[in-house]
Amino acid sequence: MKKNNREAARMAGYISEFLHDYAPQFLTSSKHTLKSYRDALTLYIVFLDEKGITHDSLGRSCFERASIEEWIVWLKDARQCSPETCNIRLGSLRAFLEFVGNKDVGLIYLYQEAKLIKRQKCRKKKVEGLTREAVAAILAEPDPSTRTGKRDLVFLTLLYATAARLDEVLSIRLSHLYLDVAKPYVNLHGKGGKIRTAYLLPRAVEHIRIYLKAFHESEANPEV
Repeated sequence: MKKNNREAARMAGYISEFLHDYAPQFLTSSKHTLKSYRDALTLYIVFLDEKGITHDSLGRSCFERASIEEWIVWLKDARQCSPETCNIRLGSLRAFLEFVGNKDVGLIYLYQEAKLIKRQKCRKKKVEGLTREAVAAILAEPDPSTRTGKRDLVFLTLLYATAARLDEVLSIRLSHLYLDVAKPYVNLHGKGGKIRTAYLLPRAVEHIRIYLKAFHESEANPEV
């Protein structure tokens, strides 16, 4: 096998190993983050292909700083990516190059160069929260006289009371709730298995108890 072909095969192997083995095992369990890694590397290969660099000519020089900076410009101009998206793509590519450097000491410089590339300037977005009136209007929508209403009300109440993400609330199990203590709380399980505690106000506890009475038996499985 020619030297160029060997190098191309090695880089292609690194891409495959990073996406299929390393990232899901050591970096994240989030499907969205894994998709972001895949999207970034796919776009980079598309960019290289448009430059005439095929899979057979893929090499370390394709991942040097000048090429990455050109890719960022391509993302903005050809793909119409926002500065925020460009930064996400760059972060994903850096993660890959850090992996490559750990696999081959001779390629550490690729990651070091990538770290020197400046992130795109992003506008700071002002986040405006809901007014008390708006929150009250939302919480008044479910009909607590029905099973569905009880379910919807406790879901909305937990979102508001804990500032949790949707999947954090949906993943709550009976064993995560501590209602019969001096200061009731719930353990929320987030990304990467991280756990955080959110204390519950009396009104939230009341809605949870009503929900449990309607949907769960007194000796229900604590893992449901």
